[in-house]
Amino acid sequence: MQFDWTTFALEILNFLVLMWLLQRLFYRPVLDLLAARQAHIEAQMAQAGAARAEAQALQTQYQDKLAQWRIEQERLRQALEQELAARRAAAAAHLRDELSAAEAATRARNAAAALAHEADLMRAAENSAFAGAAAMLRRLASPALTAGIAALLVEDLAALPPERVAELREAARMATCGGGAQIESAHALDDATLARVRAALAAASGCALPAQARVEPALIAGLRIALGHCLLHANLADELEFLRRHGDAHA
Repeated sequence: MQFDWTTFALEILNFLVLMWLLQRLFYRPVLDLLAARQAHIEAQMAQAGAARAEAQALQTQYQDKLAQWRIEQERLRQALEQELAARRAAAAAHLRDELSAAEAATRARNAAAALAHEADLMRAAENSAFAGAAAMLRRLASPALTAGIAALLVEDLAALPPERVAELREAARMATCGGGAQIESAHALDDATLARVRAALAAASGCALPAQARVEPALIAGLRIALGHCLLHANLADELEFLRRHGDAHA
């Protein structure tokens, strides 16, 4: 086996582009999210410190008044002490409630951020895995594989269930005025294979519509047929995209 420098260079380029996308679209937003969360926590702590300082200042003020009232009347001093004790207890209870609520909110935000971060990591890993699978399949793709998938499509067209046949024939009826069918293949099909695909399509749709064929390398291997509002997928690119969306739906 010969070493293909072009393939090697393209693989390196794909890796560099992937690293740039990760740096641009993933790591930087994560760092910004962590910085914003840290700033919010520090702001909550600063507010709690200010409330504590205010409570202490209020306590000192009341104690000064209490010292003055001791000179005037013992009864008023005792009443004021009871009032201050009640207010201090209420303020402490209120402060404890606020701190507990702030702590619970912080824990909830941290848990939500952790879950979001984990989901982002899973999506990034899945996207990377599908990208690697697509790259490997492109290297394995060949005209022979496309021809093999075309043969499977011919078999599937002959075995369509009645409801799919009815849908296909309705699409063919509507496509009569729209230029017929469009056959895309990842590799150029030989005349015999193309003829078998056209014959199978005509048999399934109930009419021999004109079918234009063109090469679409993005399909990796296999075919895609557009007939009116119907799309027939028999290629690796569409299968990979279906698996990726199916995985995202269950994430």
